Amino acid sequence: MGLLVEGEDEALMWRGLMLNRAVQHFVEDVNWSDDLDYLLIDMPPGTGDVQLGLARMLPQAEMLVVTTPARAAQKVAARAATMARKSYLRVCGVVENMSAFVAPDGERHALFGSGGGAELAADIGAPLLAEIPIEAAIAAGGDAGEPVALGSSVAAEAFRDLAERIVTEAVPPVDMSGCSARLLNAFDDAFADLPPAEPAGGPVA
Repeated sequence: MGLLVEGEDEALMWRGLMLNRAVQHFVEDVNWSDDLDYLLIDMPPGTGDVQLGLARMLPQAEMLVVTTPARAAQKVAARAATMARKSYLRVCGVVENMSAFVAPDGERHALFGSGGGAELAADIGAPLLAEIPIEAAIAAGGDAGEPVALGSSVAAEAFRDLAERIVTEAVPPVDMSGCSARLLNAFDDAFADLPPAEPAGGPVA
């Protein structure tokens, strides 16, 4: 989207229809390669046009709900989970972000309360997959393009554990080598051999 504005401080003011069309192009027209295991789409809180549009474009998608321990955040996250289920999307798990600050001596300080992720998970009937602690290295690594998960810290370990649980428990990779994949490949091959359709009214001289 940075190609469409003059600078990072410029606002891109689009209504829902244009936003959905842009997301559709991003999903359908980008060459994601054949060996793509996961496509993660980070959405802002809420139940707006983009969220509803993605639910229609990707009906097989699954939602990972992220919250903080604060009760207000839980309510927003719960609404997102309700929207997902009304759109027939499976909620595969809950992640509690900003869970606690872990001091150098290992003591945990719950700056924003505690238990919010577990409470939300129980309310919506989804597993609590991770509690990500507050750590300055997360923001620093994001700004520098060096994800904290590549390092060695409490937060790095939490992110790696989350990735492991997603792959092994919540959303295991789908084996596309079976009959469904072969059927799709057969359709692609069949349509690739068809001549281009003629315009209405017959061929043009």
